[in-house]
Amino acid sequence: MVPESNSISFIVSCYNEENNIKNTINEINLAVNNSIIEKYEIIIVDDGSIDQTLQIAEKLHDDDVHIKIIRNLKNIGLGGAIKKGIQEAKLNKVMFLPGDNCHQSSEIKKLINTDNKYDLVLTYYSNLEVRSFLRNYFTKLYTPFLNFIFGLNLPYYNGLGVYKRSILKNTSIYTNSFTWQIELLLKLFKTKNLLYICIPTILNDRTDGKSKAFRIKNSIYVFFSITRLFILQFFLKK
Repeated sequence: MVPESNSISFIVSCYNEENNIKNTINEINLAVNNSIIEKYEIIIVDDGSIDQTLQIAEKLHDDDVHIKIIRNLKNIGLGGAIKKGIQEAKLNKVMFLPGDNCHQSSEIKKLINTDNKYDLVLTYYSNLEVRSFLRNYFTKLYTPFLNFIFGLNLPYYNGLGVYKRSILKNTSIYTNSFTWQIELLLKLFKTKNLLYICIPTILNDRTDGKSKAFRIKNSIYVFFSITRLFILQFFLKK
């Protein structure tokens, strides 16, 4: 019988990642090999892609019993896609991954092999120089700013994470934007006593396509979402 603690649901969100989704799934499967994980599922959330992402995901599903697919008929945003994945997740731990093939199996394995005593495993990137100068500079300002206004001390808010599903059950996420994980972490740390660890991980540069994070529409959503979260924190239990 598989120990419940050694099971994990991977939630892979993707929007127009036809050249990356297959390699992303391959890296996850490689990571699970020789890890402590004995049972797993991969939930691919196609967020209204208009390329061949969904068709490729369906072919992967046909060959892999671990894969489930959720299809959004239209793009609702990263946060919305993640929320749908959380609703579908059935196993003890949950890990969120973008479908952009920027995380090697060795880095994924490092996270899923951490001690089961932790409620969540957070990460920060140790090689931000692979990103553009502008995005790297923004991150160096963005994280301290978030720590200041929210009264936390985290090294990064938007990295990979592994969460026990039990702490996600009753935590609602309002936003559909890229700030979904900021909202999640704020609510968790303000309302629960958590045992967590932060570890460094390596980010690979994209081999195909461009990040959607810095699009004007997404940036506007981020601004309003952070403003809302700043107000919300005063109503959360400390």
